[in-house]
Amino acid sequence: MKKTRFLLPMAIALFLIIPLTVSAFAVKTDDSIYVGEEEIIEGNLYAGSNNITIDGIVKGDVICGAQTININGTVEGDVICGAQTININGKIGGNARVAGNTININGSIARNLNAFGAFISLNKDAVVGWEVFTAGQSVYIKGKVGGDLHGAASTLNITGEINKDVKFRLNERVLKGGPLNISDEAKIGGNVYYTAGSKGNISPKAIIGGEIGYSFTEKLEKKYYPFKIWGILFSLFSALVVGLVLISLWRKSIVTLTDNMLSKPSSAIGWGVVVMLLTPIICILLMITLIGIPLSLIVAAVWLIALYASKILVGILIGRSTMEKLWKKKKESLIWAMIIGVLIVWLICSIPLIGWILSLAAMWWGLGGIWLYFKKS
Repeated sequence: MKKTRFLLPMAIALFLIIPLTVSAFAVKTDDSIYVGEEEIIEGNLYAGSNNITIDGIVKGDVICGAQTININGTVEGDVICGAQTININGKIGGNARVAGNTININGSIARNLNAFGAFISLNKDAVVGWEVFTAGQSVYIKGKVGGDLHGAASTLNITGEINKDVKFRLNERVLKGGPLNISDEAKIGGNVYYTAGSKGNISPKAIIGGEIGYSFTEKLEKKYYPFKIWGILFSLFSALVVGLVLISLWRKSIVTLTDNMLSKPSSAIGWGVVVMLLTPIICILLMITLIGIPLSLIVAAVWLIALYASKILVGILIGRSTMEKLWKKKKESLIWAMIIGVLIVWLICSIPLIGWILSLAAMWWGLGGIWLYFKKS
């Protein structure tokens, strides 16, 4: 019962206010979630867990967050998920929008693929019906893409088949090995346009239907460097001010909340992904009904506040852990913990290339911690 009480507001919104829009859905929360081969879920599946494995059939969309996600069965709708590792080995009838550290696509996606992560691989047997957009560090395209391939990455490696154009912005700092590598087996039906710090390695045996366009990345960092520094400093001091207010008003609650985040990091991150992705959808559906517009605006405002506070809470958690290790006793000043932790988090999130991924993970962790705290309360 405790795991399902939080569904009441969601159920009211989805079933009473918008019954014509949503016919059915299922919510699963546990340390490990498994949808068996013979299991059929009618409607959408919302899941938050450490490990999620889907071997069965989901008639609607899958919106989930976990440490590891394996989709081996069939999802007739869209997949919107975030995790440390995501493996898609089955069939997806709609779009796949995924974010994580490692993303492996081995199955088929009927429409578009949007992938955000450090390592993204569209393997040999993978098929994407429409377009592929990726943003990450290393991207490998070994399968088949029915439309365009575009995005940004440090390195892009193509050995598969792309029916239309390739448009990519690559890291100007990658020189050795080439930021772009197109092998002998690659087949590209359209043009290849890329921006990078050096020319890529394009095999003369590769089949390219259009033209190859390369433009050198102009290093504008020096010109805009002062603005970036001021932007980071403004964001940092704003977070410190908000952190002081949070500590002043809810000191005991913040201690309890960050303790829960530290004891259940995977669960918190999983729920953070679900809350981040599901809330805008609920707000849009509420606005469609017209009478739900005031509630939609309230939910959206609370969601934005929680998103901003999430990274600050992660900072407080890191600051508390750092101070405990330095002093070895639980002699903690929450204000100093907040200052140290927020500084560490903001510096980490400013790291080029991977900073945005770490920032996203921090928001998931903090947002999930907020959700678990109020759910338990």
